[in-house]
Amino acid sequence: MSVQSSSRPQTATSASASVAAAPPSEAAAKLAEAIDDFLGDVEKKFKSISDEILTKLDDMAERCDRLEQEMLMRDAGSSKSTLGSSGVSLDS
Repeated sequence: MSVQSSSRPQTATSASASVAAAPPSEAAAKLAEAIDDFLGDVEKKFKSISDEILTKLDDMAERCDRLEQEMLMRDAGSSKSTLGSSGVSLDS
């Protein structure tokens, strides 16, 4: 039995074809290896997407914090100018 090696990953069809041609114990080992590879790929993709989502959430939280600070500074600035222009003393 000759197994062809290639630089591209095995597809489900080629993996099942090589498993069908192998003896039962070798077929089970190849199937387990294919499943492990698949689960490893899924885990990497999930981690990548999760990291990307968390990064975007952190960015959004920082933007919300900056916006909140700007709004508070504007409110504080406008209330001081309103009180100062109305003739009310700001000193206690």
